[in-house]
Amino acid sequence: MPVITINGPIGSGSFEVGQLVAERLGIDYVDRMVLAEAARRIGSPVGNLVEKEQRIIPFRERLGRFLQTMLERSAISGVGGEPYFGHGTEMLPAETYTELLGESPSATQTVNDKAFIEATSAVITELAGSGNVVIIGRAGNMILSDFPGALHVGMLAPLESRIENIMAREHYDREEAARFVAELEQARIAFFRKFFGVNANDSELFHLVLNAARIRPEVSAEMVVHAVEDLMHSAESVPAV
Repeated sequence: MPVITINGPIGSGSFEVGQLVAERLGIDYVDRMVLAEAARRIGSPVGNLVEKEQRIIPFRERLGRFLQTMLERSAISGVGGEPYFGHGTEMLPAETYTELLGESPSATQTVNDKAFIEATSAVITELAGSGNVVIIGRAGNMILSDFPGALHVGMLAPLESRIENIMAREHYDREEAARFVAELEQARIAFFRKFFGVNANDSELFHLVLNAARIRPEVSAEMVVHAVEDLMHSAESVPAV
């Protein structure tokens, strides 16, 4: 029962590689629903969790415009088994079903750090316990750092490559894409440092690190599949104590 986490800077291919890995292994792909379930458990609007993950950047003023763009592009059937979403949702890594469907609790509620990270950790741990899942983002590699048999994948790409990816995917001009990439990366690094005391890009936090600028998503996905199969085989070969 494979458990795979994939983390990396925005535009580095986590979204694409994660979906390909899930398709090849015939397992679940999980991204935004982690925040939806965490929000349900602590009785907080998803928007509050978005703000907590990305509080370092002036993101709220762009939220409405981006959601509208995302909905306009999305087919109702969605992408990757997640209805109401299109490819652009990688740009809002914390956005979830409940926010778009208007099912969030009162926006006057607030989230404290302890409740936020405990709820997120609990959801991710339960998903891993069920197995057969690819978990994108949410610092899954840290939350599941001691989870038996989990494979932790890091994605990276040069800044210019990530900017070009965002320009192509979201039709941003270069200045807007560069600002967007820089702001979200700053928020991601701050998130890892605040809650886990680590550098988000430390290669030692992963079993495998892939450069999206040098390896095509399809090849990266095959490498992840081989790595998880090898990890599972190694675990099966260890004699019971």
